[in-house]
Amino acid sequence: TEFFTALMNSQPMGFYPMETLKQDARRFGVPFLNPCVNRSEEKCVSQGEAVLLGLRFVKDVGESGAETLVRERWRGGAYISAGDLVRRTGLKPRAVESLVMSGAFDAVTPNRRQVLWEVGLHPRPDRNGQAVLSASMDASVPPLADFTDAEKMAAEYAVLGIYPRGHLMEFVRPTLEAGVMTCAEVERLDDGAPVLVAGWPVARQHPKGRDGTIFVTIEDETGDAQVILWPHIYKQYRRELSSQVVLITGEISRWDGTSNTIVSEVRSLRSGVRMPEAHNWR
Repeated sequence: TEFFTALMNSQPMGFYPMETLKQDARRFGVPFLNPCVNRSEEKCVSQGEAVLLGLRFVKDVGESGAETLVRERWRGGAYISAGDLVRRTGLKPRAVESLVMSGAFDAVTPNRRQVLWEVGLHPRPDRNGQAVLSASMDASVPPLADFTDAEKMAAEYAVLGIYPRGHLMEFVRPTLEAGVMTCAEVERLDDGAPVLVAGWPVARQHPKGRDGTIFVTIEDETGDAQVILWPHIYKQYRRELSSQVVLITGEISRWDGTSNTIVSEVRSLRSGVRMPEAHNWR
C-alpha cells in the first residue's frame, strides 16, 4: 500500500496513465478509494490496505484548493454538506462540481445529483470574504434520481483520470460480440493461436520512428496485453488506434517467455467515455 501511495504522489511521471498504476495495484490486492472531503489529505494516503486518493488529484481543485479544503476542515471541523463546504471555503463552482462527480461527497450525501442541486442553491461568500448566513433549504430540494453507475464511471474518468472502483471495460464487455477474449485469456494462449481481444490502448512505442514497427499495450479489467503492428498494418489502422477502445484481431507469438499478438486488423469501438491520453514513446 505504501509503495502505490508513494507512486501516486510522484505523478505525473510520464510513463503510464494513473489508471494503469491503479489497475496494477488492484492486481496486488490494493484497492483505490475515491477522494473524500472529510477524510482525504492533499496527497494520497494509505488507509488500511487501500490507497485513499488525495484532493489535489481532482480536476479544477489542484494543490491550492486542496490545501484550502484541508486547512478549513482542521479549523472548523468536518463538512456536513456541499453547501457547508462552499460557504466555508469559497471554492469556485467548477471545483465543487468536480469534487461532487469524483465521489468526494459520497460519505456525506450518496446521491451525487442531489448534491449538485444543493450546490446550485447555496450562495458563496461575497468578494470581500464576508460569510453568508446559512439558510435551510432542504425543503426546496426535490427528490432526484442519482446518476447511473455508467455515468459515475464516465464522470470519474473525466475529473480524476481514473475510475477507482473498476475499469471502463467492465461496462464495455457486455456489448462485445461473442468470442472476444480478455487480456488475461490472451496471455494463456499457445503460439500461433488466433486472437480477438478488446481493450483501451494505454501506451504506444515507436522505437524506429513513424515508419517502424509499433508496439502497443492495451488494457482491460483483467490486465494488459502487448500487441505488435508491422509498419504496413500501422499505416492502415493508425486512426483506429487513437480510439478509446479497440478490437484487435491477430495471432499469438510466443518467444523467450513473452507473449505478443501480431495484429492483422484493428477496429474502433464506441465507449462514450473520454479516457486519459495514451502515451507515445519514440
